[in-house]
Amino acid sequence: MSLKTIEIYGKMFSCHDCGTEHVLVFLHGFPLDHTIWNDTASFLSDRMRVIAPDLRGFGKSDIPQAKVVTMEQFAEDVLLLLHQLGVASKIVLCGLSMGGYIAMQFAKKYSERLAGLVLCDTKSAADTETAAWNRRKRADRLSDLGMTSLADAMLPNLFGNSPDEQKVSDIRKIMLRQPLQGVAAADRGMAARPDMTDLLATFEFPCLVICGEYDKISPPEEMRQIAQHIKNSSFEIIPGAGHLSPVEEPKIFAEAIKNFLTCLYEK
Repeated sequence: MSLKTIEIYGKMFSCHDCGTEHVLVFLHGFPLDHTIWNDTASFLSDRMRVIAPDLRGFGKSDIPQAKVVTMEQFAEDVLLLLHQLGVASKIVLCGLSMGGYIAMQFAKKYSERLAGLVLCDTKSAADTETAAWNRRKRADRLSDLGMTSLADAMLPNLFGNSPDEQKVSDIRKIMLRQPLQGVAAADRGMAARPDMTDLLATFEFPCLVICGEYDKISPPEEMRQIAQHIKNSSFEIIPGAGHLSPVEEPKIFAEAIKNFLTCLYEK
């Protein structure tokens, strides 16, 4: 994929952009960057234009000065990025975990830009008071504890029962290179995110809901309920995968996307 640097209101955003015709935009999870989509994108870029940005404060995109970046602000970044890339057509937006929170905010604010939506290993519910407090506490302590501490705490819950150790190592490396300030701002933003469950019933575009079979963070039954709230939706379980289903099983994940796109564009 071709790496581009895009300027939006004086801030620089990095994204991969390859392929032609219908546009598929991937939004990564926390605390990761666009590279988690590399394997999945390799199976799709022959039939789609695949755009995978580093979200604000992650990867090679500029670090925010604000202490909080909300999911709504991330969604606005995505819209402005599309404008800068000259994308005027409707897109398919695919968000993983935190990327799913952002995708739902995008759907709320800019539904006219969506041909379809893919929500994978994510939640529609807001954090509980305890979970939100824990996020804010973690964000406040991150500058002292560092990314190693965060990676050590998160990794055991991100993979299926028999993870590929090389992929675990790769994800750890991705986590460790993320800027502390950007990660903390996004963590506080996730703590403040609203409950989006009631929004799901208003979606007028087709949706695909994907979940890893062994996802400990967004379990299959919880993800199935998200799909049941959406009128025109389908639900796919990725066998053997955990919370990072496109990382663990990129080919199976890509096939689910391909089938969804076929139904969407080749009616």
